[in-house]
Amino acid sequence: MSSGFYRGTSIEQDSRFGDASKKDMENMSFSRLLKKPVDMEKVNMDAIKPWISDKITEMLGIEDDVLFQYIVNMLEESKKPDGRTMQVNLSGFLEDKAQEFMRSLWAVLLEAQKSQGGIPETFIRQKMEELKARREEEEKAKERIKEANRRAREPATDSYSRRRR
Repeated sequence: MSSGFYRGTSIEQDSRFGDASKKDMENMSFSRLLKKPVDMEKVNMDAIKPWISDKITEMLGIEDDVLFQYIVNMLEESKKPDGRTMQVNLSGFLEDKAQEFMRSLWAVLLEAQKSQGGIPETFIRQKMEELKARREEEEKAKERIKEANRRAREPATDSYSRRRR
């Protein structure tokens, strides 16, 4: 009795229920970097997480823990995340800044997967420069302390000390 009768359509067949992200992907422009695959097994996420947090704060002007966790989860749930899909998903949060964020993030991830230890070379250089600046500041502070101690040991030559003699 059911053979030959119309039973309806599936969601995939009905154009009213189309995939919204597919439409967004067709309408959105993407950086060429996002076409390059990233192997997350080669990336040290502990080194990347602070960069992500700082970049979000820089772009939005506030810290957003929900967005931070969302990005980290998207990166960690797949060995080879799709940058284009991530950009579409982040456009609701970052709006027109999503493309810039993804271009920067993907550049960092690509650099990290190429480097030994999964840490981008730019991060290592930046950290070394920070350590060098800190050492120089410590040396300057030591010199100021030595100078202050030297002055304290010198005999006083002000008018008050001359009268006491």
